[in-house]
Amino acid sequence: MARRVRLSSLKYLAILRVSVLNNLAYIMEVFFRALMLVVLVFVLTQLWKTTFALRGARVLSGFTIADMIWYLVAAEAIALSLPALTRRIDQEVRSGQLAYLLGRPSSYVLYNYAHYLGERLVRLLMNAVVGALLALLMAGLPHFTWQGVLAWPLVALLALSIDFVMHFSIGLLAFWSEETQSFSLIFSRLTLVLGGVLAPLEIFPQPLRSIAQSLPFSAILYGPSRTLVHFEAARLLSLLVQQCLTLLAVIAIMLIIYRFALRRVNINGG
Repeated sequence: MARRVRLSSLKYLAILRVSVLNNLAYIMEVFFRALMLVVLVFVLTQLWKTTFALRGARVLSGFTIADMIWYLVAAEAIALSLPALTRRIDQEVRSGQLAYLLGRPSSYVLYNYAHYLGERLVRLLMNAVVGALLALLMAGLPHFTWQGVLAWPLVALLALSIDFVMHFSIGLLAFWSEETQSFSLIFSRLTLVLGGVLAPLEIFPQPLRSIAQSLPFSAILYGPSRTLVHFEAARLLSLLVQQCLTLLAVIAIMLIIYRFALRRVNINGG
């Protein structure tokens, strides 16, 4: 059993490695995609500078303007690193290619996860580098704690995993819907607004703040970004619990959808 698990792990690590190398081969394309982060962060920074000036405040809900800029960079780096996962699965389902992919000696779900993770890690790293350079120019050196820096990779990986499961589930809806991009668009917009990519959730008025913090969207963007910028041990523990429970719940939903989807493949003969 241990040998089988090890060999299986090596197989998916190889898929992840190939995905990383494929994206590194087109690194300039990844770089030019990352420039969108510069535009968004610059525009949002100007809006927040105006807000701070109009209020005559140096701190809003515990965030200085420098903290706000670094938070925006962290959130946008994650948000803009999402590959076209839903579109790819949608096309595989509608074209019938899924029937051939299922015949491979690997799990279709884990294969897509390894492929997705390799692609997203390259994009996330490029976004982080470009965003950090921009933040250094606009806000100076960050005031990160070593605890936040060490905790960020873990919470970021859980956030990416939650995002994968949700988008993978949306892609599988192509078995019942001819087009899933509308579902993907709705989900991405909810993530951007309620996930805290435009501003930390502390800025939101009540009761919207409490609602947004309890939704799974905050575990994808707000939680990891705030952990990096404003580390608090109690909040980290709460975030990890939220992320783990969210991940288990969405995996259960995904497996149910996947099971019914496989039945449709058998019925339709691929």
